[in-house]
Amino acid sequence: MKTTTLTSLVTVLTVPWVVSCASLETPTDTETGGLKKASARELRDYLLQPYLNPPPPCGRGGPCPAPAAVGAPAAAPAPAAPKVQAAGNYKGPAFSTTNLQERGVDEADLLKTDGKHIYAIGAPNNQQYQNNTLRIMQINAGGKNLQEVKRITLPDSNLSNLYLAGKQRRLVALGDTYVQTPATPKPAPGMAYIMPMPQQTELRYLDIRQPEQANTALDVKLDGTLHSSRRVGDTLYLVMQHYPQMDFQYGDKLDNITAQDLLPTYRSNGGKAAPLVTPDNCYIERKPAKEQESASGYPYGYGNSSITSIIAVDLNAPGFSFSSRCYAGNPETLYASPQALYLATTNYQYNQAQGARSSTNIHKFAFAGTGIAYRGSGNVPGRLSGQEASFRLSEQDGYLRVISENDQFMTPGMSVSAPYGSSPGILSILKEGGQDGLQLVSQLPNRQRPQHLGKPEEQLYASRFVGDQAYLVTFRSTDPLYILDLSNPRDPYIAGELKMPGFSDYLHPIGEHLLLGIGKDAIPDPNGDFRGAWYQGMKLSLIDTSKPGALKEVDTLILGKRGTDSAALHDHHAVTVLPAGNKLRVALPIKLHDTVPTGMQQHPSNYYDHTQTGLYRFEVDKAAKKIRQLAPLITERGREEYWMYPQNDRSVLFGDYVHYFHNGNFWSQAW
Repeated sequence: MKTTTLTSLVTVLTVPWVVSCASLETPTDTETGGLKKASARELRDYLLQPYLNPPPPCGRGGPCPAPAAVGAPAAAPAPAAPKVQAAGNYKGPAFSTTNLQERGVDEADLLKTDGKHIYAIGAPNNQQYQNNTLRIMQINAGGKNLQEVKRITLPDSNLSNLYLAGKQRRLVALGDTYVQTPATPKPAPGMAYIMPMPQQTELRYLDIRQPEQANTALDVKLDGTLHSSRRVGDTLYLVMQHYPQMDFQYGDKLDNITAQDLLPTYRSNGGKAAPLVTPDNCYIERKPAKEQESASGYPYGYGNSSITSIIAVDLNAPGFSFSSRCYAGNPETLYASPQALYLATTNYQYNQAQGARSSTNIHKFAFAGTGIAYRGSGNVPGRLSGQEASFRLSEQDGYLRVISENDQFMTPGMSVSAPYGSSPGILSILKEGGQDGLQLVSQLPNRQRPQHLGKPEEQLYASRFVGDQAYLVTFRSTDPLYILDLSNPRDPYIAGELKMPGFSDYLHPIGEHLLLGIGKDAIPDPNGDFRGAWYQGMKLSLIDTSKPGALKEVDTLILGKRGTDSAALHDHHAVTVLPAGNKLRVALPIKLHDTVPTGMQQHPSNYYDHTQTGLYRFEVDKAAKKIRQLAPLITERGREEYWMYPQNDRSVLFGDYVHYFHNGNFWSQAW
């Protein structure tokens, strides 16, 4: 099959719908921070460098990248419990919505509801290609039952995320797709060219003004993969990752390749390709101040051919109206406040004296509607570990708070000279300002407050910021929960510590002074050979935080034995909550292992057989400080099948009824 050059598809022009962001930019030099505005030539040479002169491996004749300078975020409200809302002018029972990290910052999920309908990705009975299917369920009889009013199958789509734009009565679906692009002849012999990108991200608008007649109003294909997304008000923010696909041999001429050829494009409703981002809106790493060049003769950071694009989409517009920025680099973690996106990437370094160590580069992009502006970069020690690393960051009153995991303590005998020493956890607080964009304001531990966040060889598990406090869980054999006082950002301190069996993977604030931990129970190794603990069944722990210096576990529940799992331990969207008077209703999908296998030896390392899978229901009484378990809604019993893992399970609480979405099926009952 013939291929095509990107230059034959893309006309380099100023895109009329790309919004100017001058009002957001800081009045500092473009060299300030970890990134700098690149000319088209600089961007082209930067991205082509690995094809021309690949550097030697880090620590093997070549240097390791130096950490980028740091930039700071804008003020953001504290994390809060998920918001219970009524969509538009809806009048009816309260209902649960997507469990969010930050109030006012919507997150994509497999299921969304507006209180009248439920929109979910997945075919019933776990049918093949279920991610091609979108189901629309009408909520009837005050929430008692559901009725399917529309099922949409989208060939060649792999849906993974949904948003509801309530004011526009529009459902936004995101997913992966493979698109065959028109082919044109290869250019003259000896000339390099760009191959079409087969993997793209699909952005689809569905008109749901009449849900039973829902249909696609707009279908946009964007080059690259979707890293993450957020919605704030009427603007959808997409973070995309794109790798230009080069087809050439060493010795071929690259003169015919332009910067625009290397940048991603998009197609709207099957039309011609157009630029998703233009070179004048792109950034590259600036040279470090001290070590200007590597042994290979070009600056550190050169040769990163991955392009990260930040796209702000106006959901009020009928078509695909957007603005964009890009930088050369790989995003690993995205955190969003109502005012800014923060993109973090682990930076591994090596030297012969201290061996391998890591730090985290953070880039800040402020936004206001579709206006996007780069505000600076920063660097903190350690890495943002965990499956949901976005919870390691928070923004409040102009300060960015970051909890990172220190990997230096994992290497025995390593000399550690930094103030934080070998503390498993490190708190860094940064604020926008100065030449570096984001300035380090304070750090914990420090020489005045040397107490470590965690014990030797422990690892960082859950973390959560709530207003002026941060909660942090480390674990090896027991669960030390730390509460940090951040009321003075320039002098944070450990306000309290609580030791408990097991650990928490997720922390959920309840009111002012209660914290619900969702994790695993654990038994210390009886022989001491493992030097740790064996995790067991799921554990729900209710912690009273009213007296930080005297934290208290006031109630706990253990569910199942070793092998028990839940989507809630891996994805906070699987946690569903709804206030009901002085109680908080909580629903969790759980795969319970509580059956003793034949011939099982009694040792905490042994797994139990599957017993049942279903939606487990709880009520947290805030006044009595108790967790009450209700009878679970069971969907499978006995022998476990591969498709029974509830990784995509979700639930909706609607008034006094609950609806459980499991393997593409809906199960409903009274609460």
